[in-house]
Amino acid sequence: MLSILAMESADSIRSLYRHFLSRITKKSLNAFYYACSYAKADYSRFMNVTAGLSLKLIPEKLQSQPVFLCIDDTMVPKFGKKFEDISKLFDHAAHNGSNYLNGHCFVSVMVCVPVWNKGRIHYLSVPLGYRMWQKKESKLELAASMIRQVMPEFSGRKNVIILCDSWYVKKNLVSIIDEYENLDIIGNARSDSVIYDLPPQRTGKRGRPASHGKRLSIHDDFTLSDEKSVITIWLHAMSLLTSLAEGQSWPM
Repeated sequence: MLSILAMESADSIRSLYRHFLSRITKKSLNAFYYACSYAKADYSRFMNVTAGLSLKLIPEKLQSQPVFLCIDDTMVPKFGKKFEDISKLFDHAAHNGSNYLNGHCFVSVMVCVPVWNKGRIHYLSVPLGYRMWQKKESKLELAASMIRQVMPEFSGRKNVIILCDSWYVKKNLVSIIDEYENLDIIGNARSDSVIYDLPPQRTGKRGRPASHGKRLSIHDDFTLSDEKSVITIWLHAMSLLTSLAEGQSWPM
């Protein structure tokens, strides 16, 4: 956990050991491999502990500010085909002459908490956890399960907002905000996305009932607020989303 917090990434146990763990301990690399393989520890609880510690960093005067949960996935290429759960993955940013690579895909969740920095509000980013996508469930379902895992730690927060790119703005993840009163979502939408109103009430007449209402237009059917607090939240959100879209490391 200390190495992930220090490096803001978890490419592999070997990478964590080479760049951080070897400098603070005399244990060998094999000791960490053994611990991860055979230790009877509930690793899912690490996310909750990290989330709880992150929330304690928020100053008293910033308790009313929103907290962001950022979701993204990253690919770790492997130069071999005998690794467990390795698969051929599509990567639009691959630089190997092809859009496909052999490797592992990890879904990650990061919390961004407000702190003071030179008299201004600054969002500190802390990685909470990484889960390998093993195709037993979709990446959307994997991300939703990680959010459910940490949400008990945010029960006392007034406003928690999920940030994600357009790939994650789908039903399996978006529907999770209905499970928590203090949870909302901000994400990019594809240019060809279609939004429908709620289906009308059933009339009792024969025939298949409508599955959705009328098609909505962002220009005619929505009123955007110009309140300062909403604009501030939006700017913070879009700044983080831009970093994710450009493939940058977690912003600090």
